[in-house]
Amino acid sequence: MKVLLLCLVCLLGLNGAWADETEVLKKISSMTDLSGIVMIGDGRSVHYQQSFGFADHAKGQPIDEHTLFPLASLTKPFTALAVSQLADHGKLSFDDPVSCYLSEFAPHPTLTIRNLLEHRSGLVRDLTDTHQISPYEPISTEALIDRIADALLQSEPGRTYSYSNANYQVLAALVEVVSQQSYEAYLMDHIFNPSGMTSTHVLHGFAPAELAKGHAGSRLLASYHFSHAYGSGNLASTAADLHRFVASLAYGLFGPPSALLGWMHGSLLGHRYIEHTGHLGSGYATCLRYFWEDDLAVIVLLNTLYPDILEVVDALGASALQMEPREQNVRVWKPAKPMFEPVAFQSDDGQTLVLQIRNNILTVIPQTGRTVYLQQAGEGGYHDPEHPLFTHHLIADENNTLIAYEVRGLVRTKRYFRVE
Repeated sequence: MKVLLLCLVCLLGLNGAWADETEVLKKISSMTDLSGIVMIGDGRSVHYQQSFGFADHAKGQPIDEHTLFPLASLTKPFTALAVSQLADHGKLSFDDPVSCYLSEFAPHPTLTIRNLLEHRSGLVRDLTDTHQISPYEPISTEALIDRIADALLQSEPGRTYSYSNANYQVLAALVEVVSQQSYEAYLMDHIFNPSGMTSTHVLHGFAPAELAKGHAGSRLLASYHFSHAYGSGNLASTAADLHRFVASLAYGLFGPPSALLGWMHGSLLGHRYIEHTGHLGSGYATCLRYFWEDDLAVIVLLNTLYPDILEVVDALGASALQMEPREQNVRVWKPAKPMFEPVAFQSDDGQTLVLQIRNNILTVIPQTGRTVYLQQAGEGGYHDPEHPLFTHHLIADENNTLIAYEVRGLVRTKRYFRVE
C-alpha cells in the first residue's frame, strides 16, 4: 500500500496541482503495463502525445500516431452516428420497429431502433457469451443477425438498460438496408471522408499485418476474426484519425457533441464530456473522451489487456484541464478483531455490496458482478493486484466504528456507506 499511495501522491505536483502529462504517465507506467499511445488535443491542434511499448513486441516495432489499432466498442458511436444521419434525412425514425427493416425481428414487434441505440432492447449481450459463435471463427452478417434474432430476449424491449454488442450489430445491418450501401461504404462516404479520416476502415477478417499486435504483458495474443464484431467493434483507426474526428466534432460537422447518440455522458470535477471505451480479449483497450465545453479531447489506444483505461484518461484529463485534486481527510478503521461478519454497504447511486474480512483478505461481494478479494496493505488499506491504479479503504467515525468503504482511483473516489 505504501508504494501505491506514494505513486498516487507523486501524480500531484507542487501547490496541489496535477503534474504534467509526462510525469503522470511515467508514474502510471511504473504501476502497471502500458503499451500504446495517448494523445491530447483540441479542434485545431495536438497538445501532447506519447507512445509506450511496441506495436509488435517481438520485432521491436515502435508505436506512433499513425499506428493502427482496433477500436473495439469505440466503434459504436460511429454506427450510432450513421443511424442518426439516416434519421435526419427522413430515411427512418428512431421509434420505428426494427422489424420494418429487418424481417428477422418480426417476432419482436415492439423492438424499436431507439431501444437498440439506448441499450434497452433486451437482446443478448453478445452471441459469444452463449458459445453459439467463436470470436476466432468467421461468420456471415446474415448468420450473425439471424442468430441474434433467434436468441431469447433477456427482458422486454424498452424496459431495462443492458449494454449489448448485439444492439449495434443489428444497427449496422439496418444501416445497410436503409442506405442501400454496405456498412463500410456508408461510413466512408458520410463520416470518415468528410472528417479526413483516411486511415480508418472496417475490419472484416483476422487482424491485418499493419494492426498493432495485441499483448498480455509480453505474451502475444491470438487475433479475433472481426466478423463477429460487425458494427459493434470492427473499426480500426489511428490516434491521428481520431483527432481529426475530434476536429469535426469541434466544428459541429455532425451537430452538437452533447446531443450525439451512442456515447456515454459524464463529468470530471464539473467538466462535462462524452466518451466511449473499447476492450477486446485479444489484447486491446481504447477510449476517446471529449470535453465539449472545454474543446479538449483525450485519446488512449492500448495494445495490451488493460481493464483500467478510464483511470489513465481521468489522470490525463485532470492534468490537461489543470484541475485541483481533492485531498483525502478520513479516519482509518482499526478493527478490534481480526475478522468481522458480513456487512452491507450502499453508494449514493444505489449500488450495494457486502464486505467480509478473513485472514487479512477483504472480500467484496457486489450485487451484480464477480466477487473481488483484496489483499491488506497498510492500516485500513487494501489493494487488488489486477487493478493497481485503485486503492480500497475502510473508514471509521470518531469512535472507531466502521461507517464506510471507499474505492479511490487516481482522480475520483466512490464511497459506500454502511447499511444498518
